[in-house]
Amino acid sequence: MSEHWIDRAWRDVIKGNFDDAISFFMPSLAAERDYSETPEAADPVRLTIGGKSDKGSNISDVCFKVPLKNGLFPLSLFLIEQQHKGDKSVPLRVFQSWYRASDEYQFPVTALVIYTGGAQPLNTYSREWHGTSVNFTFNVYCVRKDADVKELKRDERPFSIPVLAAKRMLDAEGDPLKRGEYSLELLDLLKSRKFDDKKALSYQDFVRKILQIDGNDMAPKIKEEWKVQFKPIDEVQKEILGRIIEEEFLWRGRDEGREEGREEGREEGRFEVARKMLSRNMSVSDIVDITGLDEKDVIALT
Repeated sequence: MSEHWIDRAWRDVIKGNFDDAISFFMPSLAAERDYSETPEAADPVRLTIGGKSDKGSNISDVCFKVPLKNGLFPLSLFLIEQQHKGDKSVPLRVFQSWYRASDEYQFPVTALVIYTGGAQPLNTYSREWHGTSVNFTFNVYCVRKDADVKELKRDERPFSIPVLAAKRMLDAEGDPLKRGEYSLELLDLLKSRKFDDKKALSYQDFVRKILQIDGNDMAPKIKEEWKVQFKPIDEVQKEILGRIIEEEFLWRGRDEGREEGREEGREEGRFEVARKMLSRNMSVSDIVDITGLDEKDVIALT
């Protein structure tokens, strides 16, 4: 199984639901979080640990500055490791990233490694040389060991959904029949939680990817069940865009007395639509096609 797409799925679901992830993995940090302020994404390139996974893919980083009630902005550094084999270099690389982040931002930094495979969850880096020593410990969450299916089903925190999906991926052991069965279990949970469109779309996307619902080995009846019971991603996107365009674009300038006012309203509406599309991580090319704005104008909004 390739690691790269699993890493990317985890990175996307955490970046898209960062506060949910904080509440699940680090409730003590969530309790200190100032929710009137928006977390600021840090540049993971400057903080990259620079190493490779045991199968050669780059390590994925998710880094955010988390505003706290006391006015501080410590850096919450999420290092996502997909490990099916043991990799003893992980603690060193986490230590290097933690140190670089601390030096770069001059904020307190916390780190978390999510072990989504079967590797031993190492969480300590220690070195000693002629009287000089370092002993570094970081947070870990091991899906195989820490995720309990019964507890996750009862857990009302939104991020219990992707964690349960990852656990079920391991439980299935590659069996498409089991993956299909578990996908329907998660489908029922997704429906019962009644998330807003954006959150539902994000978690649905993660479940589909992690359990490979659209894979060639998945039973057609499972795919059909998803289509019948839960709207496909592209349909949800179309509905969201339709509402945005109706609210922000088509009706702008409707009540203006002059054509000039209507045109100004429409132009302003195009930019408002583009901003909302960017907030939903839509591509620049799709935004240009839908709004009619110039590519350079859309890029300037990023």
